[in-house]
Order: sequence, then structure tokens, then C-alpha cells
Amino acid sequence: MPTSVPSPDEVTAAQTPGGGWTKKQLAEWGIPWPPPQGWRKHLKAKWEGKDVQPLQRQEPDQDALF
Repeated sequence: MPTSVPSPDEVTAAQTPGGGWTKKQLAEWGIPWPPPQGWRKHLKAKWEGKDVQPLQRQEPDQDALF
């Protein structure tokens, strides 16, 4: 569980030189690894005080592999 919700500017500032974010940094914000699609919008909504559902990584349907 994150200790605080980062502002959109803090999220941008935490980007690595390669344009991504570290697994450790995302974990501090409560984002699972690999980060699911929409995780930045999710953090922004939480920062704005909106009531959002917990963010969970979506697992691929195993049956689709066969």
C-alpha cells in the first residue's frame, strides 16, 4: 500500500533516462509489476481525490495460448 499518492509532476519526475519507471518506484506507489495499462491515469485520479478501485494487473487468459 502506498504511503502517499504522487502528483502527476512527481510521476513524470521519477521517470528514468530511458523513459520508464523502476519496479521499486512503482511498488512504492502501490502499482503492480509489470504495470497494467492505465496506471498513470489511476494514480492521477487518486491524487485528485477520486474514489478508484484498486489497480490490479490483468493476467492473460491461459486458454488463449492454445
